Amino acid sequence: MKRYLILLLVVCASTATRAQNPADKIIGIWLNEEKTTKIEILKTGNTYSGKIVWLAQPNDPEGNPYTDIKNPDPKKRSQKILGLTIITGLRYSNNKWYGGSLYGPKRGQYANCSIVLKSSGQLQITVSKGVLSETKTWAKL
Repeated sequence: MKRYLILLLVVCASTATRAQNPADKIIGIWLNEEKTTKIEILKTGNTYSGKIVWLAQPNDPEGNPYTDIKNPDPKKRSQKILGLTIITGLRYSNNKWYGGSLYGPKRGQYANCSIVLKSSGQLQITVSKGVLSETKTWAKL
């Protein structure tokens, strides 16, 4: 009995330590500013990535799932938008996730991406390509 109690305490302590990691605060499902897409951010090794898990309009007018038709790689143009990984390579330091890449399937373009978690609990996502940048706010679900 004593062994099981010790094992339970070790598991609980381990879980509590992981939950307190500030870098993991972005893990979860987020709704984009336009309320058209839900993105799940998860940890992959030492970096964070995000994939589309919900679309307000997942299908085209004919009822077919939207595909990545503007992807610069012709081999990937038939992949569905729903389930597509759009954020890769984010690393955490000093309350900021940086060094990532965001793929925009609407334009078929990649851009640099960084994220800050605001005190309001919202994500402030800055996407930049060349001298242009844009910042959007996502809400946690």
